[in-house]
Amino acid sequence: MLDQLAQINMSIYFQTIVFIALMALVVRLHWKIGSVPHLLLCAVKYGVFVLIFIYLFLNWASDVNPTLRNSSILIMTLINLFMLWNAIVAAVELPYRRALTSCVDGVCTSSDLEQAFSSGKRFYKLRYFFAALTSGSSPWHFLSSIAAERTRDDLHRVFIGLDPKASVFGAKLYFHFLRNQLAADKSMPADKRSERLRAVEALGRDPWLTEKTSDFLHHLLAAPEDLLDAGLKDSLIDEGKMV
Repeated sequence: MLDQLAQINMSIYFQTIVFIALMALVVRLHWKIGSVPHLLLCAVKYGVFVLIFIYLFLNWASDVNPTLRNSSILIMTLINLFMLWNAIVAAVELPYRRALTSCVDGVCTSSDLEQAFSSGKRFYKLRYFFAALTSGSSPWHFLSSIAAERTRDDLHRVFIGLDPKASVFGAKLYFHFLRNQLAADKSMPADKRSERLRAVEALGRDPWLTEKTSDFLHHLLAAPEDLLDAGLKDSLIDEGKMV
């Protein structure tokens, strides 16, 4: 069987050329993505595959059992398939990272944010595709949940990294959300809408409330365990969920 597999356009030279081409493509894509820690991790990861590939090549070139030589070619084929998958994932990741960079380096436009959300969900759904198949739950639900969560976390992280008060998921977003909800609720009496709008405006002008709202949302997104002694336990007790 290994002999037959080795004869189906799987010569050592073909596999080597494919590996070099895929490695060059993957390196180019990750270089464009541009994060130094990301590049270092990729260098370690793909360096291991280069060493394995060299070992397999030398094993094939040595005077070993023909079955072992064919096994080397088969393993090279599997490595190339893995490299192809990584190239596809990196190609999908690149526009997502560029959208995040656009939001951070310049003035973030609505199209930048829309691109970040859409390309981010597409990237994470692809990245976790195989994990979804073994998740034990609905793969589509798993992918949708993890894509939304990771995209949200990435956006929060890049904005918080620039300025702790600049997260898109901060107090300003909360106040804009309240204003939009008030405007969208057509069943609310006009006097009640005006009264609540004034209350929202007052909250937005209060620096202490704005700061604490941003802190709360930051903890909720990044470290919800920090809220245990800051109100989460009391809230659960009030709801009868904790004794």
